Amino acid sequence: MLRKIWELPAQLSTVVWHDTDSDMRAVWLCGLNILLLIGACVATPRAYAASFYTTTVVLAMLALGSVAAILITVSRLVEREVRVETTTPRPSDLDAIRSKALLDHAPVTLLYESSDGIVHAANRAARRLFSTEDHLPAEQALMFETQDRLLRFSPSSGIPPRTYSLSSIQTSGTGGIRQLIALMDIETELNEADARALRELLSVLSHEIMNSLTPVISLAETAHDLAQRLNEAQSQEMLVEALNTIMRRTRGINRFVQGYRTLARLPSPERRPIFLKDLALTLAALFEARWGEQVLLRVNFPPSHSIANLDAEQIEQALLNLLNNAADAALESKNDTRPTVWLETKVISSGTIFFVRDNGPGVAEANREAIFQPFFTLKRDGSGIGLTLARQIALSHGGSLTLAAAQPLAPWKTSFIFTV
Repeated sequence: MLRKIWELPAQLSTVVWHDTDSDMRAVWLCGLNILLLIGACVATPRAYAASFYTTTVVLAMLALGSVAAILITVSRLVEREVRVETTTPRPSDLDAIRSKALLDHAPVTLLYESSDGIVHAANRAARRLFSTEDHLPAEQALMFETQDRLLRFSPSSGIPPRTYSLSSIQTSGTGGIRQLIALMDIETELNEADARALRELLSVLSHEIMNSLTPVISLAETAHDLAQRLNEAQSQEMLVEALNTIMRRTRGINRFVQGYRTLARLPSPERRPIFLKDLALTLAALFEARWGEQVLLRVNFPPSHSIANLDAEQIEQALLNLLNNAADAALESKNDTRPTVWLETKVISSGTIFFVRDNGPGVAEANREAIFQPFFTLKRDGSGIGLTLARQIALSHGGSLTLAAAQPLAPWKTSFIFTV
């Protein structure tokens, strides 16, 4: 009899435990046993005081059984394995999973505008481009309200702007979606088209002008030799002077065309892994050899392990052109600060960015686009092909060369961004 009373709470616990998997039922049972324990503890002293010894023993056994039941319940709650139920997804769930996988693997940046006017990233490409997990900041979302089909913007600070093709579709509002937006990066395609058109133009100009100039130079040199044999000193002097002028002008035109040839015949880059720090050290040595103490070069060296897959000779030539232009500009500064040029290298996920800066007078707003045109120069003895050649090299590497916006508080006045 006493044993049955002792095992009663534990049997209740076992029955309830096996009848249901609900944690709430287990907690309820544990609470019931606690109440039973409290009642037994309160009644036992009173029964003993009234000399009800049999009742006292029964209550004591009931209290001990409640304690055992509580311990069993808690132990099973702690040690119970979580049962994983395998369920078969519904067809609608499979369609949603499939659609999300397709969106995330699409290379095009996809967004949607919800009915509340908030623009959300719809796939992995959009989340990566705008560095967000859900919606875009309000200032970025505003640019999609334009009617233009081409957008040029920088998705985050420190990255040069790129050109994107914009397409959008207005929806009926189903699912709370007002508009679907697609962005495609066409910067590389535009740059390749520009470079191809420029190469074709330069090739035609070089061919036509060289065919005309070669015989002119030859005849002018022959006439110069004949004129030196004339007897009349005055006629001889005039003829020699005239022919010298012809030779000087034709040779100038020849140099002009040779510059075009250099741009038109730029070979395709032969990419090889190079250490960026070694490239920076080479550029610093070449710069110092030419400018010495005239211009101070400050180099922000990349980490020793940084490697890029580039044509070292072409990149070196392009950056050296930029550094020499920067040194010329720094020497033209009219302030009292020492002429200084900065070279900084930054490695990003999509490539490498080189910043070339100087504290010269800066570039006038009217000349910001013109400086990239072939043979445009602001220097008295400049050829006008340095920046154009550097830009061609950047484009051939799938990158770009841009002039950064002026920063009044920065120690430099001009900053070129060379991306490859």
